Amino acid sequence: MDESTEMIDQKIETQLLTNVVDEACSVVIIRKILAGRYKDVMLELASAKLLELLCSRDDLQEIIYNNIKTDTMGSYEWLCLSIASLFYFIECNWTGPITDDEGIELLSIKREEALNYLSLHDECNENVKRPEFLYLSKIIFLNEYMQNSYKSCLWWLFRTNLLHQFILEESSGTIFEETEILIANIGTLDILQSNFLEALFNLEVAQFYLYYKRIECSEKYLTHVENIAQVRMELQGAMGKRTKYQEEEKPQLFLKVNVDKEDTFETRSCENLPKSLDLNDDLRLERIQFSEFQDEIGLGALEEAIVLARHTHLQLSQPRDKLTEEEISPYVTKVIDNTKNWSLKRTALYYRCIYEANDKRTVERSMLQAEYLLKEMNDRKVTMAERFDIFFASGMKPVWLLEEILANIMLSLGLVKGALDLFIKLKLWDNVIICYNIMELKHKVGLSSAAEIIRQEIAKKATIKLWCLLGDATGDVEHYKTAWKLSEEKSSRAQRHWGFFYFAKKDYAEAIPHLQLSVELNNIQEDVWLRLGFAALQTENWKLAAMAYRRYCALEQTTFEAWNNLAKAYIKLGDKYRAWKVLYEAIKCNHDRWEVWDNLMAVCIDLGQFLEVIRCYNRILDLKNEHSDIQILEILTNAVVNDIKDADGKSCKNLLLLPTLQLFARITSRITNNSDLWRLYSELTMLKKTDLDDQKAIQYLQKAYRAAVSDPKCFQNENTTLSVLQLCCKLSKTYLRCSSYCTDHTRSKRALLGSAKLALQGVIKKVRDIYSENPKLMKSLQQVEEHFKVISNELEKMCSPTADKFY
Repeated sequence: MDESTEMIDQKIETQLLTNVVDEACSVVIIRKILAGRYKDVMLELASAKLLELLCSRDDLQEIIYNNIKTDTMGSYEWLCLSIASLFYFIECNWTGPITDDEGIELLSIKREEALNYLSLHDECNENVKRPEFLYLSKIIFLNEYMQNSYKSCLWWLFRTNLLHQFILEESSGTIFEETEILIANIGTLDILQSNFLEALFNLEVAQFYLYYKRIECSEKYLTHVENIAQVRMELQGAMGKRTKYQEEEKPQLFLKVNVDKEDTFETRSCENLPKSLDLNDDLRLERIQFSEFQDEIGLGALEEAIVLARHTHLQLSQPRDKLTEEEISPYVTKVIDNTKNWSLKRTALYYRCIYEANDKRTVERSMLQAEYLLKEMNDRKVTMAERFDIFFASGMKPVWLLEEILANIMLSLGLVKGALDLFIKLKLWDNVIICYNIMELKHKVGLSSAAEIIRQEIAKKATIKLWCLLGDATGDVEHYKTAWKLSEEKSSRAQRHWGFFYFAKKDYAEAIPHLQLSVELNNIQEDVWLRLGFAALQTENWKLAAMAYRRYCALEQTTFEAWNNLAKAYIKLGDKYRAWKVLYEAIKCNHDRWEVWDNLMAVCIDLGQFLEVIRCYNRILDLKNEHSDIQILEILTNAVVNDIKDADGKSCKNLLLLPTLQLFARITSRITNNSDLWRLYSELTMLKKTDLDDQKAIQYLQKAYRAAVSDPKCFQNENTTLSVLQLCCKLSKTYLRCSSYCTDHTRSKRALLGSAKLALQGVIKKVRDIYSENPKLMKSLQQVEEHFKVISNELEKMCSPTADKFY
C-alpha cells in the first residue's frame, strides 16, 4: 500500500482537481481519468474486487467503509474510483454524450439504495440518471481515512454536495450547512497555495452560494477571485446600431473587461464548440454594430468563468425587469463571443435562451438554440476532457432544466403537442395537465382529469410528490396525510402542500402549523417563508411574521413587498428603528413605489429623522405628482416652530426651516384648495420675521380661510366648524401683528383690518345661527368674537377725528 500511496502525490491531486493532463504523469489510471475513460477506470477498479460484494444485500456504504478499513484496495484506487464515478454521473446528467443504454450496470442493484440515501427525506428529481454513481462517490469522499490520506477529498466532497443539491426537488438546508463547514475546512488546506487553485476554489464557492441565492456570501468570494485574477469589469456605453434600417446611432451597452496582469491563467481551446445560432430577423441585426471598434483583450477560461458568475450574481441581486436584462446581457454576450471553453459556451448560450424566450423577435432563436444544445450534447467530436474543463466553476445546469426551458418556449409559441411530449418525459404533471386543457382533449379536461392522470402515475409508482399533487387536484387533505406517512413524517414537501392548501382557502390559522413544520424540516424554502410571514400578519402574530419575513429576505433579497411587510411587523412590535433600516432595503428593491417611501416617511417621523422625512416626501411627489399627508406635515411644522431636537440632537429650526418651506412651496403649487396646507405654510413663513414674509404669511392664511369656507358643507359638521373657528383666531392674530408693522400707516393697516373684520363677521353669523345651543362651539366662537371686537376697535380709532394724530 505504501508504494500505491506514493503514486498519487499532491501534484497529481492538483491535476485531477484542475483536469489538466500532464504528459509526464506515469500513473496509467490517472491518465485514463484525465482522458475521460471513466467507464474503463470503474470497470478496472471495481469489477474485480467489489462485484461479488456489490451483488449482496449489504449496505454499500458499509461495504466500502469496511473495505477501506481492511485495505483490500489501495487508497489511491479508491480515490480514482470515486472521481471516475462522479465524472461518469456528470456525463450522464450534464455534459453528455447521453445514450439510451444503461451504461455500466455495475451498481444498478444499488439504485434504490442510492435514491433513498440521496433523497434526504424528500425526493430526488425523477429525471436523474444513474444516481448510484453519485452515491458511490459521495460515500468514498466522506470516508475519514480517505480525507486524511488525500486532502483533495474535501474539495471533491464539496463538488459532490453541489451536484447532490442539483438533483433534489427541494433546496436542502442540510447540504447547505454541511457544505459551509467544508468550505471553511478546505480554506485551510495547503493545496490552495497556487493562485490558480485559490481562484478556482473561490469561484466554485461563489457558484455554490449563487445556487442558494446568498448574495452577500457570493459577493465576498466573487470579489476575492476577481482580486486574485486581477479582473476588472465595467459596463460602458458606445454609439452603435441595433436594427438593420436604423440611420441614427444610439448609445449601446457593452462590457469592458481588463486584466491587470501580463498573462491570464493557462487555458486550452476546444475546437468543436457549441454554435451560436443566427437570429435571422428581418429587422434586428445579429449583434450590435458599434461605430468604433471595441478593443477586446484575450481572456482565459477562468477569467471568462468569473464574468459569467458575475452575471449570475447581478441577475439575482437586482429586480427582475427588462432594464436588468439589458444591463446583464452584455456579460453573457462577452462569453458567447469570445470563449474557447465548451462548458462556458454552453452555459452562456443556456442563459441567452432564457432571456430571448421573452421577446417576440428572439423567441424563435431561443427555441432553436435550446434544441441545438440538446442535440449537440451527443456530438462525440468533443472529448470528455474538453467537456470537463472548468466544469465546476461554469455554473452549468443539468440537462432536464434545459429540456424544461425548451418545453416552456414551445408552449409559449403554441407548439403544444411538442411541449406536452417533453413535459411527459420530464414528469412535470402540472404542465402536462395545462397542455391537455389547451388541446381541449375532452376526456382529459378539468379537475377530475388532473386527478385521473396523477392516479395513473401513482398506480405505477407512488411517490410523495404525486400524493401531494393529488391532494392539490382533489382538495382532499387525506392525500397530504398519505404523503406525510409515506415519508415517515420527514418530508417538508408534504407539509408545504398541506399548508398551501389551507393558505389558498385563507384559513391562515390552520395553515401556520404546517408551514412552520415544513421550514423546520427544510429551512431553505423561500415560498414557504413568504406565505408563513403573510399568514402570521393576517393572524396578527407579529413575532412570527417578523421571523418569517426576516428568513425570507435572507434568501430572496429583491422582493420589496417582503421588506415592506417585515417593516410592518417590526412597527407592530414597537421596534421602529429596525423597521426604518428594513424599509431602506425595500427601497433598494423598488425605488419607484411611492407606498414604500410613504411607509419609510411614517417611520422616520416617529424616529425624529426629519431630514429623511423631507427627502421621502419629495420622492413621493416625484412619483405621484401630488400628495397630501397633513399629519406628517403637522409634526414636521411643529418640530420647526417649537425648535425641538431631531434624532441626532440638532436644532430643527436652523436645520429644517428652509427645506421645509421649499417642500410646502412644491406641495401648494399642486394642491391649492387645502386649508391645512396653507395654514401650516403660513406658520412656517412667519418664522422668517421679515416684512415681506409677514405679508406672504397673511396671503397664505387668507388662502387657508377661503379654502376652509369654500365648501358649503363646512358648517354642517361640528369638527370642521371648530377648525374654521381656530383658523379665524390665527388669522386675527396674524392680521393684528402684521398691521402693527405697516410702514405706510393708515392705508395698509385699514386694508388689513378691514379684510379681517369682513372674514370674521361672516363666520360669526353662520356659527351663531347654526350652533347657538352647542356650548363647545359657543366657547370657541366667543374667542373669535373677542378678536373681532379688537379689530373693530382698531378700525374705529383709525376712522375717528383724532386718528391722524396717531397715524
